[in-house]
Amino acid sequence: MSAAAEFKASVVEMKTYPVEGTAIEVKKLYEGTYGEVPETLNGWFHRDDWPRTAYVLSRMDDGERALDVGVGAGQFLNMVALSGKYSGVYGADPTRFGKYIEYSDLIHRTNDGIDKLPYPDDHFDVVTCMEVLEHIPEEIFTAGLAELRRVCRGQLLMTVPFEEPEPISKTHVRRFERQDVVDNFPDGRYTILNRWRMPWVLIEERMDGKPFAPLDEPMFDDTPKPKTAAAKPAATASKATGSKLTVEQRRIEQLEATVARLKSRRSVRTADWAGAQARRVKQAAKRRLGK
Repeated sequence: MSAAAEFKASVVEMKTYPVEGTAIEVKKLYEGTYGEVPETLNGWFHRDDWPRTAYVLSRMDDGERALDVGVGAGQFLNMVALSGKYSGVYGADPTRFGKYIEYSDLIHRTNDGIDKLPYPDDHFDVVTCMEVLEHIPEEIFTAGLAELRRVCRGQLLMTVPFEEPEPISKTHVRRFERQDVVDNFPDGRYTILNRWRMPWVLIEERMDGKPFAPLDEPMFDDTPKPKTAAAKPAATASKATGSKLTVEQRRIEQLEATVARLKSRRSVRTADWAGAQARRVKQAAKRRLGK
């Protein structure tokens, strides 16, 4: 795939994706250790993180060794270890979260960063790196990607926020629009892990030259759908008749007008552009100061 290729992706709905098997087992282990709603997060999974990681686990090839880079509190690392897919499961993360815990003796964790992985070339059958790359500063982003590819001899799976609304999270230093995905991962296959407001995109790369396994998933399509001539609500119809609106009907009309404005997404596009310009200025300033 060339850098100028069109962005094409399949899509999976996180709202309906089942959390079962090893995923629900690990979820119950964490809740048994820390409670269903802990007082402090320290890497605690949000609700949508469980179907996300369950889906990625289902996509992983079987093999001898697997590596997860950016293990956080260890939920996904434990899922991989307890899945029975691998004889050795490795993790790397320079930050040790307060709720990090290991439920398997197969786990080998180091405190190394993404740009300095202490493993030989082609050491792992599968490498995963989820919700990490958006946090990586520009000066080590390319080196980090190169390290992921270097230590992987088979399947590389990465997830990042997809077209994150502006302003982006304070802990994120980059935003991945579809052209960014194509430019940074030109040989990848893309899957949108869809959820309200900010979906993720899963990028799969093959370091062994093998073809991608077939997927039975619909294609992602976010093009605006043509409006249908549906019957207008009673509140709007009352305008034509001149009858007096109730408080509830006036509220309905106000909400409909708000929805129409939001659908245009003009303000969102403006915020996206402004946020991107601000990040470019900051990055340029950092480069000048570093010289």
